Amino acid sequence: MFNSGDEKIVIKNKEGIFSQKDLKLLLLPRIKFLKSLRQNKLLLTCDDNFAFILNFFAGILAGKELFLLSDSTKIKTFGNDFIKEVADDKNTAYEAIDFTKFDTENIFINFYTSGSTGEPKCVRKSLENVISEAQVLAELFPADKESVFVTTLKLTHMFGFVFAFIFPFYSGYVIDTDTVKFPEQIKGGKYVFVSSPSFLDRMAKYDDNPYPPEYIYSAGDKLKYETFKYFAEKSIVVDIYGSTESGTIGYRTEFNDDYFTLFGDSKIRTDESNTPILQSSYFYEDKLNLNDYIEKNGNKFKVLGRSDRILKIQEKRISAIELENFLNKHPQIADSYCLKIGEKVAAVIVLTEEGKEKILQDGTVEMIKELKSHMKNFSSIVPQRWRFLSEIPKTQAGKTDRAKIEAIFNRNISAPLIFDKKITGDSAEIKIAFPGHSNFFNGHFPDVPVLPGVVQLLFAHYLAQDIFDIKLNDKKIKKIKFSRVIKPDRKILLKFKNNEKSLDFTFTDGEKPFSSGTFLK
Repeated sequence: MFNSGDEKIVIKNKEGIFSQKDLKLLLLPRIKFLKSLRQNKLLLTCDDNFAFILNFFAGILAGKELFLLSDSTKIKTFGNDFIKEVADDKNTAYEAIDFTKFDTENIFINFYTSGSTGEPKCVRKSLENVISEAQVLAELFPADKESVFVTTLKLTHMFGFVFAFIFPFYSGYVIDTDTVKFPEQIKGGKYVFVSSPSFLDRMAKYDDNPYPPEYIYSAGDKLKYETFKYFAEKSIVVDIYGSTESGTIGYRTEFNDDYFTLFGDSKIRTDESNTPILQSSYFYEDKLNLNDYIEKNGNKFKVLGRSDRILKIQEKRISAIELENFLNKHPQIADSYCLKIGEKVAAVIVLTEEGKEKILQDGTVEMIKELKSHMKNFSSIVPQRWRFLSEIPKTQAGKTDRAKIEAIFNRNISAPLIFDKKITGDSAEIKIAFPGHSNFFNGHFPDVPVLPGVVQLLFAHYLAQDIFDIKLNDKKIKKIKFSRVIKPDRKILLKFKNNEKSLDFTFTDGEKPFSSGTFLK
């Protein structure tokens, strides 16, 4: 993998540019440190992609088996037989390392699934599996040799690892290791963009694409038609279908085509129970059962839906995807997600602007009555629990975050309506309203309802963490000030300023504050 010549630039970031020679010099002390340790398992949880690449190569060149963990909060579940930190050996005497020889079939990498529908599962692959995938990508989608690979993802995710690291490094492209969190961080030039559907959805919604990339790669969920069409006007969009276990299975490059083309040497057949079975070079096992229903057409296939999204309610079975399709026919619904909570069907609803205005006018109860009546035209099974959100929660990998959705229902508190959201670097501004018919105002002055201060703090804390992807201490709040009352149904602004060690928030009408405070990190 280090065959492009020592002077070849391979990485750039805010610290500068790095050639293969620079990389090797940085690797030597880390390799020596790792070789001095008896443990054979190296756990990588790096949030910094540059540190991840250094530690990855140091680990395999030191002969360690790698375990890639995206959720660093789970590090405590790994025992002392894992190396959890990589340091430099300060001794300047280093042994000679051959950076050109990799026994790719006997170097093993362990990934973890997102755990969005259960506990994360460990998936073991050889380096040969992922390099084989990168080789096909290089043949199918040759980018300009001057292109830089830019990503919004952690490299510990399977998609980010292959598409934003192994593919460009193997093929000789430059990797920008500064993770993109906001579109304005993209500075233009020739680049390839590796991102998630949720990030791309936001860019398309706000028409925030000043520097169109040569290629866009997306995986996790199928790209929405509107998002795909928006980017396809100026870039080659590659929508990837696959998983941590399988690697890439198929791809599509046309927004009006529901069929994916089989990737590389991938083959799909069905057994006697109609279960799709996958064979390819991109995972370690001989075959893999897929959790999706597939409709094949030559070397193309259509994904009909996950088998684990069949809901059993009152001895009846129905597809959650089918329920969502029915809901989305309503003119005031922009998106939806259905799941089973206890013994009831629950629905998360993203309303159109018209739908949000209707809730402010008529109330949540009336909206739910209307949606139930709408659903009875299509199905005998109708959702019984409802939440209205500004978007369907997603994991960092771009998949629907079922755990977060379940937590929203278990919290048993209404969500405010979000009409607009603007994020600029470390600042954000949200146009928000708290509907008068929601449970925010229950018992809080029946004759003259006002929004409780504790509710203001709750959602300032929740929305700040969600927007900036940070952890805030909800017990450490200072400079709290309540200046004016917030009444039901009024559209107000919630402003954030994300500082190094704290985060400031202000509820305001644009001129005078209602309340303000600071959360400590």
